[in-house]
Amino acid sequence: MSQPPYGIHWFRRDLRVAGNPALALNWKETKGRVVGLFVFDSQFLARPDFSANRFAFFLDTLSALRTELRALGSDLLVLDENAAAAFPRLFEKVAEKPAFFSWNRDYEPFARERDSAAKKWLKGQGVELRLDRDHLLIEPDEIFKPTDPLATYQVFTPFSKRWYEVFVTAAVQSRVEQQRKGIAFLDKAAKGNAEKMFSLTWSDLLKADTLPDNLLEKYSQKNAAAVTVKIPEAGSQAALRVVREFKKHVAEYGESRDLPAVRGTSGISPFLKNGSLTIAQVIAELGLAPESKKEKSSAGKYLSELVWREFYYHILYHHPRVEKEAFLEKFGSIKWENRRDWFQAWKDGMTGFPIIDAGMRQLKTTGWMHNRVRMIVASFLTKDLHINWQWGEKYFMEALLDGDLAPNNGGWQWAASTGCDPQPYFRIFNPWLQSAKFDPDGDYIRKYVPELAGVEATWLHEPAQVGRNGYPLPLVEHSVQRDKALALYKV
Repeated sequence: MSQPPYGIHWFRRDLRVAGNPALALNWKETKGRVVGLFVFDSQFLARPDFSANRFAFFLDTLSALRTELRALGSDLLVLDENAAAAFPRLFEKVAEKPAFFSWNRDYEPFARERDSAAKKWLKGQGVELRLDRDHLLIEPDEIFKPTDPLATYQVFTPFSKRWYEVFVTAAVQSRVEQQRKGIAFLDKAAKGNAEKMFSLTWSDLLKADTLPDNLLEKYSQKNAAAVTVKIPEAGSQAALRVVREFKKHVAEYGESRDLPAVRGTSGISPFLKNGSLTIAQVIAELGLAPESKKEKSSAGKYLSELVWREFYYHILYHHPRVEKEAFLEKFGSIKWENRRDWFQAWKDGMTGFPIIDAGMRQLKTTGWMHNRVRMIVASFLTKDLHINWQWGEKYFMEALLDGDLAPNNGGWQWAASTGCDPQPYFRIFNPWLQSAKFDPDGDYIRKYVPELAGVEATWLHEPAQVGRNGYPLPLVEHSVQRDKALALYKV
C-alpha cells in the first residue's frame, strides 16, 4: 500500500512553525506529512555587507527551528548550496518526489528572481506549489492609489492611510486572528503541551548520510571566532518573550521611545528579520488598531512604526533600484567628500561628539543601536562629515543584528534626504541639541563613553567642554559643516 503524498516546506524568512501560513497550507494538503528544508546560498555568505554577528544569531534561530520541528514530529534539512543546485540533487536522493512544495513570499530583488526560477523548475517536475504571505501583513500588490490602479505611493502619510483602510478589512483581520492562534500554540509548546502535529522526518525519506547535514555545527564553529557581541537567545519562544516584555511598557512608548537611556523601544527587530515572529503576531499580541492622528496613543504610534517598515518594503518592491542608488535621482550626483579618516572615526565612536560616539560604540559592542540615535548618527555622517550614505548603510548591515535591507536602506535614505518622503535636505540635526534633548542627564552617553563618566551633564552637550581623559575634541564644527552640506545638496 502506497504512502499518502508528502510535502516539503522551504524555510527562508519565516523561521518558526506557529502561525506559518504556507507551512499550514502544506500541512493541510498532506495531513501532517511535511518536512522542512533550508538552503544556504553562497551569494548570501559572500555579500560585502555580511555580518558574522547577525549570522551567528541566524544560525541559532535555525537551530531553534530544528528543535521545534523535531519536537513536533518533523525535521529540518540544511543544505550547503543554493536552491537551483539543491532542489535537483535532493529530488535525486528521495525515493519519491514530494507532491507539494511550500514557501512564504519574499520581496527583495534577489529573492524574487530566485523564487521565479524555483517556481518554474518545480512546476516542471509536476510538484504543486502552496505559497502565501508572511513577512508582510499587506503585500505590495494590494496598495495602489485609488485614482490609478497602477500608481504606487511614494509618500508615507497617504500610504499609511490606505494601509489602515486595508488593515481593517475582513481578510486582513482574519490573518491577524490566525496569528492569535499561533501565539496560543506557542504557549502550549512552552509548557510542553503541544501535540505532535507532523508525522514525517527526513530519515523516513533519505538513507543515512545520503545528504550529510552537519552544516549548522560547521558554520557555527567556523563563524564563532568572528563574533564580537553577545548573541541574544533566538527562536520563536524567545521572540514571544521579548514582545510580552515590551507589552508591559507599550503604554509609555510615545514618551520613552526617543530616550536612549531607558528601555522605551520593543527590541523585536532581530526577530522580525528572521521571521521568528511577524508583524501580524506583534499586532495580535499587543492588540494594536488604527487611531486618528489627533488621538494617537503610544500603541498607535508603535503601530505606525510597523507601517513604516512595510512602507519601505513596498518601496523596495516597486523600485528595486533603491538597493543600489538614491531614490531621488537628482541627489545621485552629490559630490561627497568621503574622507576615510573621518569615516573610521565615526565607526570607532571617536568623533568628539558624545551622542554620536555613544551610539556608534553601542552598535559596535552590542550589535544594536537605539532608533533615535540611528537617525542622529546617520544625519551626522552625511550632513556633518559629508560622507556617502551608502557607506553608512553598508556599515550598519555589517554591524546590526537586525540588519534588514528594506528598512535599513529606507532609514539611511530618509536621513540623507535622498529617499522617498525623506526629511528635507535642509533639515540638519544639530548633534549638540539632539544630545541635550534626548539624553539630558547624559546617562546614555556615560554608559558607552566611559571617558566622560565624571563630566557634568550640561557639559556633555557643549563642544567646548569635551576633549579630556583621552576623549577627542570635535572632529568638525557643526555650523560650518551645515553650511557646506546645504551647498552640496544644491545639485
